[in-house]
Amino acid sequence: MSFMWRGVSSLTDRLRSFVFLRYLLLVPLLVVFAVGTYSFGRYSGIAKPESQPAVKDGESVHLRERRNAPTIASPSLQPEQKVLPTGGAVYTRWGRTECPNGSEAVYSGITGGSFFNIHGGGSNPLCLPMDPLWGTYNENVEKGSKLYGAEYESPSGFDFANAGGSSLHDHNVPCVVCRSPTRGSVLMLPARNLCYGDWHVEYAGYLMSSHPAHNGRTQFVCVDGSPESDPAGFRDENGALFYNVEGVCGSLPCPPYVQRREIVCAVCTK
Repeated sequence: MSFMWRGVSSLTDRLRSFVFLRYLLLVPLLVVFAVGTYSFGRYSGIAKPESQPAVKDGESVHLRERRNAPTIASPSLQPEQKVLPTGGAVYTRWGRTECPNGSEAVYSGITGGSFFNIHGGGSNPLCLPMDPLWGTYNENVEKGSKLYGAEYESPSGFDFANAGGSSLHDHNVPCVVCRSPTRGSVLMLPARNLCYGDWHVEYAGYLMSSHPAHNGRTQFVCVDGSPESDPAGFRDENGALFYNVEGVCGSLPCPPYVQRREIVCAVCTK
């Protein structure tokens, strides 16, 4: 009996060894198969199917395709960029009827202001157009403030070539309002007929203002160095009077300033 049991046990051990050997041989075969399948799919162009998103309730195939379609980035809609003009400097050229080269005339006219011997009125000269318009008016009532024309008074230092070589004493003062289309800033520079740095000289001339013995005060203006006169005006009717400006030493340092020397000026743009 024991002999038979030993035989059965030996047979069982052999079977176990056989099964173990089969599994031991099967593992390398499975590894080789897996590697081969991966390599074949990789190099043969067979793409791994992507998982599809779940279909929503009540959603058709067409809607699902539209939902899953790749989004194409559209160019952002930017507002139209407008190029703003860089110019626009406006200035008055006193004593002339035309603007310098590079500037455009807004309008030309005659110079006006308050009468020279009154205490009130305006202190600033005006460049008056020759085609005025009117609002509501009443010619039967005298107004408190009055507007007159302007005249040169004993001008010196000027080039009178534009006046036929004769002095402009008592002649009416023309003017023109100019605009520089390429420059945005304007400066009236006293005591120099050249501008600083990269500022551009629109015109140069001499400072003029009212007489110190007169009752009223007016602003200093830069009158062109080659002035013209109003062809209609040489009647010595006074009004706002333009005199040369000179330096007075004391609180005004001398040098660099010089007693009784006419003060020049320039209108500069940038």
